[in-house]
Amino acid sequence: MGGAFAQGATHPAAPATAISATEINAEMERKNTGALADSVLRVLPVESGYNIGVSVVRRSQVDGKTPPDAIVHDAITEVYQVIEGGGVLVTGGALEAPTPFPIDGAIVRQMIGPSSSGTVIVGGTRHRVGPGDIVVIPPHTPHGFVEITSERIVYTLIRVDPQQLLELRSGPDQ
Repeated sequence: MGGAFAQGATHPAAPATAISATEINAEMERKNTGALADSVLRVLPVESGYNIGVSVVRRSQVDGKTPPDAIVHDAITEVYQVIEGGGVLVTGGALEAPTPFPIDGAIVRQMIGPSSSGTVIVGGTRHRVGPGDIVVIPPHTPHGFVEITSERIVYTLIRVDPQQLLELRSGPDQ
């Protein structure tokens, strides 16, 4: 019986990367001021085919209100897993007044890849999210929190970077 996969085929093993709950919790509290903190823990190559970025993101209310949040990424898929708090995330629709981030800027190279921000998302689907929930956001999908229902929402964020646009990072303090 033939097949595309050979049993017992071996490939050079790449080391696995573990990010402990202790490191995630420390990062949650390290930058505990302001409306937004996106702390990149790692950006790693996977078999020279793509990069994976791992971050801890914290968004907070400002004066009891949710700050504007509307963004779209050209090449990066994002996977959120909420670990604290709750809110309403809008995905899809269209950005109003999109403005590209400077392509040579640090935020594009180190965190999000080529992207645009907007004033608001028009249309889209509303998702009420809380601890344990996972949301997968493909490239070209506008997204943003329109309501944070707790003092803050914290989530881990996995960025899948098939074009290897993000700068590699082996630790949070690099």
